[in-house]
Amino acid sequence: MSSWREDKLWKEQKRFIIATAAFGFFFPLLFFLFFDLLINFFSFLLIIILPTLFLGFVLLKSIETHRGFLDTLRDYCTFIPIHYAEGESLLERRFNATYALILTNVFIHYAIELLGPQVRELVESYFTCLPDHLEVWNMALSPLTAMFLHGDAEHLWGNMVFLWIFGLVLERRIGWKKFLLIYFLTGLFSSIIPPYLHLVLFQDWYSALGASGAISGIMGAFAFRLFYKRMVFPFPILGLFSLLFGLNLKVRMNSLMLIMTYFFFDFLGSLFQLSGVSVGIDYLGHLSATLLGMYLASRLRFGDEAVEEMMLERALTAVDEKGNNQLAERLFQLLLEKNPERWEAMVPLARIKNRFGPTEEGERLYLKAISLLIDREPEKAAEIFAEYFGLYHRPLEAPKQYLLTEVLEKLGKASLAARALEILADDPATPEAWRPRILYRAARLLEKQEFYEAACYRYEQLLQKYPDFKEAEKIRFKLERLKTVRSDTTWLSYVKKARGGGSVPVS
Repeated sequence: MSSWREDKLWKEQKRFIIATAAFGFFFPLLFFLFFDLLINFFSFLLIIILPTLFLGFVLLKSIETHRGFLDTLRDYCTFIPIHYAEGESLLERRFNATYALILTNVFIHYAIELLGPQVRELVESYFTCLPDHLEVWNMALSPLTAMFLHGDAEHLWGNMVFLWIFGLVLERRIGWKKFLLIYFLTGLFSSIIPPYLHLVLFQDWYSALGASGAISGIMGAFAFRLFYKRMVFPFPILGLFSLLFGLNLKVRMNSLMLIMTYFFFDFLGSLFQLSGVSVGIDYLGHLSATLLGMYLASRLRFGDEAVEEMMLERALTAVDEKGNNQLAERLFQLLLEKNPERWEAMVPLARIKNRFGPTEEGERLYLKAISLLIDREPEKAAEIFAEYFGLYHRPLEAPKQYLLTEVLEKLGKASLAARALEILADDPATPEAWRPRILYRAARLLEKQEFYEAACYRYEQLLQKYPDFKEAEKIRFKLERLKTVRSDTTWLSYVKKARGGGSVPVS
């Protein structure tokens, strides 16, 4: 069997990365070369012709796919005025390092603004890098403090938007510790190197400030870890719709190509900077931080994770859109060869294996995925179990099934949970230490669903086999109550309840 790095699919991805990076770097040259031609062309199309053709295309697409016009329009348009990673949420439920950095930068900037221009001048004199008033203490501290200072609100919010867009997505993949490590190392590097290099080359002193160096480092790591991601770039070419309603066309662009485009402008600016031209922006800091971010990402071994995730997306796309199961199956198998615990590849591979009916290999993949997820992501494990149980009609081992019961109930799958527990209760292979708990839990679930006869049967079975069960007295009392409502279990009573009729409360 060929190794991961020798596989031709891996080699294809390396060629793709090189070609995308090269195109992203040289794309601006082609754009400016034909800029005048493009402007003249779009000035004619922009107002009427292009929006009309576009809306006609969306209408035809909605008819072809049997979807609503607005749903189809949403696939091609966005109201978000900034680029963002496709398929990634722009919000995070939990407070994380990205939010903390944004809030810290915003708080420091506006706190200094509120204290007045004299305080601002004092802070810039002592805490930018290199500071105008150079002391031993601020020489060491200024590379860090400069990262949290900004020239004005436009400088601040421009940086924070980029940190928000790229930082959230990257932090989800690498965790807050590695994220902060890259942020501060690249930020410090970009604060120190360009001013000192400028001082050595031109014997000229300038002070750098801003978080853009650290954010460039994050973008460099993003380019390495998420090179396969598609970015949605809002393009205002829908005429009056863009002008009046802020409706922009979604132009999808590979993230590596987008970052390499920014890299090109930083590279160009750095050449001017090194030639002694005053450009007003620290392009050299951006460039050095981006390169360091890429280097750190490579040293932290993000590359294999990135290719793994990209091939997973490619395999899922092959199944969902093209139905190319042969390619998808090969990609899933390749992923599992490299990472046998990649559950995201196990479940779709199990579905492919079971496309003509349940198979032993499909069952093995489902069970392994559930075992991997049951502790760290129980809700996901419960969803996979529901799919598995629908195919194989077999429960898990007693401890795992008992653990999943509450999660299944929360997901609205109480009847499935009860059925799985009943199968376990009747299975002679179930350990006796678990059987009474399973019987009791199954009976309670049946009772909650108002299957009173089935609940009574399980309660009675429990008392008969295990008369010393710790909840025995409570169960006997419950049985007396339940026997008064067992007659209300006809089909007509269920129809009545479904239409809003009352039910008998049982405590």
